[in-house]
Amino acid sequence: MSRLDRLRERFPVSPRVHAYAAWAALVLFTLIIISGAAVRLTGSGLGCPEWPRCNGTSVTPSDGHAYIEFGNRMVTTPVSIAAVLCLVFALLRRPYRRDFTVLGALLLAGVVVQAVLGGITVLTGLNPVTVMSHFLLSMGTLIVATTLVWRVVRERRAQAQTPSHDRLLVGLVRVLTVFGGAVVFVGTAVTASGPYAGGSGTGDVVTRLTIFGDDTFNNIITIHARIAAVFGVAAVALWVFARLRGARDLLLPLGAVCVMVAITGAIGTLQYHILAYPAWTVWLHVSAVSLTWNALLWSWLAAGRAERAAEPAAAPARAAEPEPAVLR
Repeated sequence: MSRLDRLRERFPVSPRVHAYAAWAALVLFTLIIISGAAVRLTGSGLGCPEWPRCNGTSVTPSDGHAYIEFGNRMVTTPVSIAAVLCLVFALLRRPYRRDFTVLGALLLAGVVVQAVLGGITVLTGLNPVTVMSHFLLSMGTLIVATTLVWRVVRERRAQAQTPSHDRLLVGLVRVLTVFGGAVVFVGTAVTASGPYAGGSGTGDVVTRLTIFGDDTFNNIITIHARIAAVFGVAAVALWVFARLRGARDLLLPLGAVCVMVAITGAIGTLQYHILAYPAWTVWLHVSAVSLTWNALLWSWLAAGRAERAAEPAAAPARAAEPEPAVLR
């Protein structure tokens, strides 16, 4: 018996306890995205201009914007604890499953990479490319956290880990999810070229994304709004298609996508066309995008894999023909 087997015998973890850790990780990984957006929107991105120290002489903050930035760094602590627990509980749970261990290890690796990339973002003065990468990596960690929760819940309900639906429906859900990822990517470019660079509170001048020259912000917003509108129409159409196909188990996740897209679109219209882009609406928009992404991942997992084509029935065996009589 290996050392891990002995530890598992001595400190067994039930699937229920492991599920608590998985849900905590999903919630915390979502919240840290929202808190990170608050740091940038309050102009506190360089409140702690050093990393891992807050400034050249101290680890702790000394003023308001430093407290905001340092507070977001401290949110990493419960996120890290949740990731560690997901891995440790996966190793000690009974029954043991290797895929849970892999997902727990990926969550922990995501925390480490995020911390390093966050440090690079600060040390490069909130370079727009690193800020975009930081946010997109957070979206990647949500893929792992959502997958872990999905598998834990399915196991506890004694359901198949991967459902199956007809090939066309599965393909359309996957295309919609990838399309949603593209919308999110363009949205990060909007933020990277917009007025909230993250350094206003500390008086720092931060480089903005200028791929279309001085009018980059307006151009990217136009692109983002148009593809987001197409995405919303596609989400509603797919929900209707799933209903017509009788895929009742997909109606809830796809319905959640439709609702979140409607909310996100309403916030986007409010912030840009009515209220002249105030910071609090941007924060609401980022929060809604995070929840929309979670709903899309849920839809992908609920769609599962394509059903195998039914094998053609074997032709009935032909009766043996009598041999012709032989005259002797």
